[in-house]
Amino acid sequence: MKRLTIGFALGGGGARGAAHIGVLKVLHKNGIVPNVIGGTSAGAIIGAMYAATKDPEWIDDRFRKFLDSEEYKSMGIERLEAGQPESVIGQITKFVQDRLVIAMALTRASIIKKSRLTKALAYLIPAETFEELQIPLMVFATDLHTGETINYESGDLIDAVVQSGSIPGFVEPTSEGEKLIVDAGVSAPLPVDHVQAKSDFTIGVDISQGYPKRKMKKINIIEIIIRAERITSQYYIDMLADQADFLIKPDVLGLNWSAFDKYDELLQNGINEAERKINELKKALKYRSSLRYRLLHLSSK
Repeated sequence: MKRLTIGFALGGGGARGAAHIGVLKVLHKNGIVPNVIGGTSAGAIIGAMYAATKDPEWIDDRFRKFLDSEEYKSMGIERLEAGQPESVIGQITKFVQDRLVIAMALTRASIIKKSRLTKALAYLIPAETFEELQIPLMVFATDLHTGETINYESGDLIDAVVQSGSIPGFVEPTSEGEKLIVDAGVSAPLPVDHVQAKSDFTIGVDISQGYPKRKMKKINIIEIIIRAERITSQYYIDMLADQADFLIKPDVLGLNWSAFDKYDELLQNGINEAERKINELKKALKYRSSLRYRLLHLSSK
């Protein structure tokens, strides 16, 4: 009898990827190891680290070291989490800064160069090519010109993950022939359908923000656009999540992708949710591996 093949579909979410590590710790401890992994953005990073090592504890340790490294500091991410100034002088300063950002946005394609992300990922991922990995991996990115989802499965691993994690407007996009390549969160935020094509049972791990839970504090053009985009994106992610054979959705506290200071909370929430669902998952896997399911599945064709 053919053995059930398991696929992990790891969604994007920047700092919320810490929850992926927590989930992987629990699944690995319970002997649930994938035959294939598909990752988007943060999911591609954590997926590559796991596919290279098959060791979630190593991933946790390496990520903690990364957050104290010069490679992380050079990204300038902590500046995005700065609080709003309360003094009059601070507000005036921010007023000027906001207008400088708008001016910059009209002349530049990103805030940081792609090379900084490349250095960061080379620090995190202990492999340079897909061929070095212990588990087959699919890394996804998006061509902004056509909207096409690009799937990388061989060759330069670091460059593929860089493209998958090139957050539009923050990280410099990749120009490759007629393509302009950015984060796969644009077209494949949770790559369940791609993983299903290569596995019998797909476990989706959704680390999306979720729908806004509070009323808007400020009603202006920027806030309206941001909120509308978030709702549209979440609606699409939920549609993809519904396609998974089994879904794990940790509480990511509605945090922004840049909230790396919440690493410990996100990691623990990933552990908590995976532990809460582990028995249900084991039952689902047992049933899908059973002769009864296979006979019913064959008779329905």
